[in-house]
Amino acid sequence: MIIVRNIYKSEKLIKILLEYDEHTKIINSIKITGDFFLYPEESLDELEVNLIGTKLEENVVKQKIERCLNYSEAFGFDSKSMTDAILGCLKQEQN
Repeated sequence: MIIVRNIYKSEKLIKILLEYDEHTKIINSIKITGDFFLYPEESLDELEVNLIGTKLEENVVKQKIERCLNYSEAFGFDSKSMTDAILGCLKQEQN
């Protein structure tokens, strides 16, 4: 089990606390914070829950984010920047 943090600057700051399996690259838990806005606010909780069990691969993560935020309004990030913030945790762990 690996736990890593990443701070990513998009239009706004995105902070990720990620726990994942180092062998399968499957997300075990994730906490997303930052100075962005998401409406309705519950969308962020739903996104975190839906990302659990997701493989840390760019297309898979991005599609999951897009599906979860389909009926939400995000200010300060888009699905690409959120994906980059999450996958940035892998780069942090490698350093």
